[in-house]
Amino acid sequence: MLNDFRPVDSSVGGAVAHTYAVKSGAEASIKAGEMVIKDGSNAGYVSAAADGSSNTSVYVGIAATTSTDTATADGTVEVYDNPITVFRGKPTTAANLARAIVFTQVTLDVGTHQTIDENDTSNGTFIITDYNTDEGTIDFRFATNDHITAG
Repeated sequence: MLNDFRPVDSSVGGAVAHTYAVKSGAEASIKAGEMVIKDGSNAGYVSAAADGSSNTSVYVGIAATTSTDTATADGTVEVYDNPITVFRGKPTTAANLARAIVFTQVTLDVGTHQTIDENDTSNGTFIITDYNTDEGTIDFRFATNDHITAG
């Protein structure tokens, strides 16, 4: 799922990534461009967001690097964690892109790739800010009440 999302506007002069700890158990469990959340099972760690992640998860940001964890050793990952940064990725269903979805809070779909589910507004945590039907992309930012930062 490498590079599913990327920063497009940080409004503060450039996207900055911070380092977070990743628990051992899998090799490179977080890929660059994936959504990163607070690890619900291991205090003090982060993990890749699961399918259907919503505002019940605590979001950290988008991975800037692939994590360095292995099956037996903890690792780290660099994460774009500024909550005002606008990110770009793919919607779950590009045919749903329309002006009416802008400023709605939606959820995450995880399949072969992570996508923003523009049609699921139940417990949404990503605020759609724009879209491009020609490119089939969607721009979003995090709802700040569902987000943490390192600094």
